Amino acid sequence: MLADTRLARLGRWAAVALTAVTIAGAGAMGIAEAREQGTTLTWSHPQEPPNWNYWATGASALSVPVFHNVLEPLVELMGDGSVAPLLATEWTVSDDGLTYTFKLRDAKFHDGTDLDAGDVVYSIMKNKESPLANTKVPLTPVQKVEAVDAHTVKLTLSKPSQRLLKELGQTAGIIVPEGSHEKLDLAKGELVGTGPYTFGAYRPDVDLTLNRFDGYWGDKPYFEKIVHRFIPDETAAINALLAGEIDMVASVFGEGLDRLKAVAENSDFKVIIPAPMEINYIFLSTHKKELKDPRVRQAIAYAVNHDDILEGAQAGYGRTVCQWVTPAGEPWDSDYCPYAYDPAKAKALLKEAGQEGLELDFPFITVAEHPVIKDILVEQMAAVGITLKPRALDLATWLEQVNTNGDYEFSNLTSNVKAEAFVCKGGRQPLGRPDSELCDETFDQMAAASDSILDQGEYVKAMAAMTKQFADSAWVIPIHQKATPTLTRSDLVGQKPYRFRVEMDARKLHWASN
Repeated sequence: MLADTRLARLGRWAAVALTAVTIAGAGAMGIAEAREQGTTLTWSHPQEPPNWNYWATGASALSVPVFHNVLEPLVELMGDGSVAPLLATEWTVSDDGLTYTFKLRDAKFHDGTDLDAGDVVYSIMKNKESPLANTKVPLTPVQKVEAVDAHTVKLTLSKPSQRLLKELGQTAGIIVPEGSHEKLDLAKGELVGTGPYTFGAYRPDVDLTLNRFDGYWGDKPYFEKIVHRFIPDETAAINALLAGEIDMVASVFGEGLDRLKAVAENSDFKVIIPAPMEINYIFLSTHKKELKDPRVRQAIAYAVNHDDILEGAQAGYGRTVCQWVTPAGEPWDSDYCPYAYDPAKAKALLKEAGQEGLELDFPFITVAEHPVIKDILVEQMAAVGITLKPRALDLATWLEQVNTNGDYEFSNLTSNVKAEAFVCKGGRQPLGRPDSELCDETFDQMAAASDSILDQGEYVKAMAAMTKQFADSAWVIPIHQKATPTLTRSDLVGQKPYRFRVEMDARKLHWASN
């Protein structure tokens, strides 16, 4: 059981629920009022995606500007966990949970073509083939997708699914024109969606411009243009905000967290802290012989001081965890911690396993919170006799070497996928890699069985059992649920108080005076 400090600083400012807290100071410098309130909004993000293919690249750096702004899913997942209409205006589910029928709204794609059932059939079937576990795994029960008429789509399932409807509000439900994957170069940014903005000029290492789409089916957004700047140095990004060069720092991941309080004390700016939506975690290779011994994996888990990592890498903004539950606050979320920090136990297990002096290759990402976490993990593992050998990789190289090629023994990442995405063969690594040498069949069976349970009470019990099984196996070691604050001008309003894909949803953003 982790200590009550698990809420750390987030606990002072925000509840662990799908809501956000806004902090603004009382000082009055008048900077925000003096700056122009134009129709172009400029924000920054510390990461740039390796490419723009949403279907094959799971980087949050892609989701921030694209999700909901350019590409829209079939339905919308709300902050309270409910599902609201988006491209689908209404839907029905059969009593046996095997048939979902969606009615589509009149909407246009950015290329001027009309949304119809054929586009939805194409998109869902294509999403079932995605290499991303969080996109394809939720669609596993979907056997058939068919157009009933031009504005009606029917999904037929092989078994009921608790997750499906909510997942159709995320990447599994993104809808694009039929033939997009064959006709367009998605990686280069040829993205055609139904969102309020079109994908405009992209200048690598500089910025991306989104242009308001006049044919948008919904309310016209206030801003005509959004300039999404890539500023990897968070100190530089915050300085740009304070100097009036940008209007928002869309995501604060690393060193900028230490300046949140100072920014919040200035009345010209505000800090928005959503509830934790991602988990930072360690994952271990199934190809490393020593790691196949559960005692070694447990020793690694016992060696992790969650509180020190949360404080050191996130300035305390988040919540330490040992279980994989996203988003925070699900009914099966708990304090269960099979391997709470205990370096003495870690040493004893390593000695028992004959693995004193264990060395592990550790490729790490060189942006956001990852370098700091690397330093802390190297120190914590060394304290129990494990030597980590860090390899610094930029995001694109890390995705290729670690994500695609599986070239790692020990690594660290932050993600918002569900625990079920870690199933064997086709799921997320380590066990989900096609070349994985091991499989937790018990976890796989529990994941499949829980999703088919229609009774909500029984479903919660099954999910609690499944997440405990996942934690016990220690192939994946959750460290903390991560909050991602946003810094903005105080006169900018309309920010959505929750985030699921780390998206910066611009639909409702406007100046307070407009």
